[in-house]
Amino acid sequence: MQAKEIKKDIYWVGVKDWNLREFHGYATPRGSTYNSYLIMDEKITLIDGVKNYMSSEMVARVKSVTDFSKISYLVVNHVEMDHSGNIPEIMKLAPQAVIITDNAGKMALEAHFDTTGWNYHIVTTGENISIGKHSLTFMTTPMLHWPDSMMTYVKEEKLLFSNDGFGQHLASEALFAHEYPLDLVINEAKSYYANILFPYGAQAEKALNTAGSLGLDIEMIAPSHGCIWSGKDEVNTILNLYAKWASGKNEGKAVVVYDSMWGATAKMAETIMAEFQDAGIPVTKHCLTIENVSEVMVDFLDAAYICIGNPTLNNQLFPRVAGFVTYMKGLAPRNKKALAFGSYGWKPGVVKQIQQIYEELGWQTVTPFECKYTPKDKVLIELRERVQELIKL
Repeated sequence: MQAKEIKKDIYWVGVKDWNLREFHGYATPRGSTYNSYLIMDEKITLIDGVKNYMSSEMVARVKSVTDFSKISYLVVNHVEMDHSGNIPEIMKLAPQAVIITDNAGKMALEAHFDTTGWNYHIVTTGENISIGKHSLTFMTTPMLHWPDSMMTYVKEEKLLFSNDGFGQHLASEALFAHEYPLDLVINEAKSYYANILFPYGAQAEKALNTAGSLGLDIEMIAPSHGCIWSGKDEVNTILNLYAKWASGKNEGKAVVVYDSMWGATAKMAETIMAEFQDAGIPVTKHCLTIENVSEVMVDFLDAAYICIGNPTLNNQLFPRVAGFVTYMKGLAPRNKKALAFGSYGWKPGVVKQIQQIYEELGWQTVTPFECKYTPKDKVLIELRERVQELIKL
């Protein structure tokens, strides 16, 4: 379990979770990594921990470079358990280490663990700490995506330890993004943003602006998950993508999401898709029978139009549709135009529950569209007309 040097005297000492396939309902088919970093200097500094069950692997990597008794600082950028799970063990191995975090981080650590005897240095945005030839600058980023979140910048190396920002749930032999197919890394970064940071676009924009106001010249971004972005081209690519995603701007695309029992709602979904295509609008269609909700949400980042279809079951939303709209509502996409549609057997009105969620999100909508049993040609023509109304909003 050897550490890997990413800059002179700065090492990756994290772990790779090859078997992870789900994270809070978010599908992670490529696993994930929990990145921890070690800075060798006059005051040796460890950046973040890992999940508790992978602690021994991380500890071995640190020991391949130095002894825990020599560590002066432990920077805690985030207290969620995939970052902090083994911090109690770290503090047993390095009781002399001072924890650097923000006020919210200290409170979260004390809520999670027995912190008796732990010493803290509480930091705020713009504060600097010298550890020898390196200096650390801190930037608090509350609600990106927890209240305690912050980032740490090493000025001399133009290196940003970005916490959850710019990360990907991706386990690979590659340590750097350019060592892996870059389009796949970007796709995983997009999925990560869509499923974790989507509700916090304003906070992401603020973080980008704060980095600019602090004059941070960034040539490497080392996130807590996935590959490291190295070099100006890669760094600018991901920074520009985050600026775009955080803005809420779309590319005029449409997304149709549905489930179906006997094919009626599926037929409606196909008709809606065809109408968008005939109008020259790029469209993707997702059936919840076969797709995870997190796969669907990636397309919401770029979409202008959202159409969600439900097959009524026991006068309620179909379970997979109900689960999806709950998941989607929590991620709070902005600036969408939407249609709720569906089928029923003996009692209409259930799609109004989807319409209500649209309204709560502040989206522009047209009247929901429902069909009894299998839609006939006349009904499908009416449905096309409803989609035309949506396009004209």
